[in-house]
Amino acid sequence: MMKFAFLLIEPGQSPENYSGTYENKESFNLVAGFDALEDVKEYAGKLAEEGYNLINLCGEFDDEYTARIQEITGPDVKVYHADYTPEELVKIEAVSTINKYGVIIVMSGVEDPEEVVLSNNGSYAKAIFVKDQEQANEAAKQLTAEGMDDIELCSWFDAEKTQKVIEAIGGSVPVGSCGI
Repeated sequence: MMKFAFLLIEPGQSPENYSGTYENKESFNLVAGFDALEDVKEYAGKLAEEGYNLINLCGEFDDEYTARIQEITGPDVKVYHADYTPEELVKIEAVSTINKYGVIIVMSGVEDPEEVVLSNNGSYAKAIFVKDQEQANEAAKQLTAEGMDDIELCSWFDAEKTQKVIEAIGGSVPVGSCGI
C-alpha cells in the first residue's frame, strides 16, 4: 500500500490541530501543517518509521532543506518539494498573504475526487485527491473558484502536466509543483 504525506507550513499550526487523512484500498494519505520548517524534520522521521514511501513538501522548502529531510527519512522514502517556474514565481511573489491554499494530489485508488480540508484559527487549506490530469484540471478550476490564493501540485505533475493545470485556470493563481 502506498503511504503518502503532503506537509505544509502554516504559522501557528501543528499536525495535532491541522491535519487530515484520506484512505482508499491502494493508498493511505496524510495532509498536515506545521508552524515552521524545523518542526517537520522529526515528524518526517516518524513517517519513515511508519512506512511512508513518499513525502511532498510545500514551496516553503528549498532544495537544501528537502535534502536534510531526505537524509532523515532514508533512501526508502522519496522526498520532493514544490517549486515554481519563473513565470509562476513572479505570481507567487506578488501574493502578499496566502489565506486559502489549495493542493492537488494524483493518487492510486482514486475514482472520484476526494477532499481533505484543514481549517483552524483562520488558516485554511484544501487538498483534492484525483485520479488523472482531467480530474486535476477540474480540481484546479474548483479551487480557483473557491478563492485559493495559491495551488500546489504533488510530485506526479511534471512540467508538462503542471502547465496543463495552469492553462486550465487561465493562469489566474500561482501554481507550483513537487514534480518540476
